[in-house]
Amino acid sequence: MVSCNRPGCRFCEEGKGKGHDPIVIFWVILGDRKVRQIQVAGEMTKEVEESLRAFAQTQELLKQIAEIHLELMSERKR
Repeated sequence: MVSCNRPGCRFCEEGKGKGHDPIVIFWVILGDRKVRQIQVAGEMTKEVEESLRAFAQTQELLKQIAEIHLELMSERKR
């Protein structure tokens, strides 16, 4: 749940309010330590999660390929 921290907000008032609806934030670290945050619309949450899983799987495969490549390069030197 998200609090807006506005004084007098009936949704966020301490002890009374429950906060605003939950939100999903997608953030990415760009070059030079810049962070970009994008709020994801509720209907897109599942699609974004699936895309992030696919991205993580791709990164893992690329890591495995790089490790194999390094092994092959080591073998060639011998």
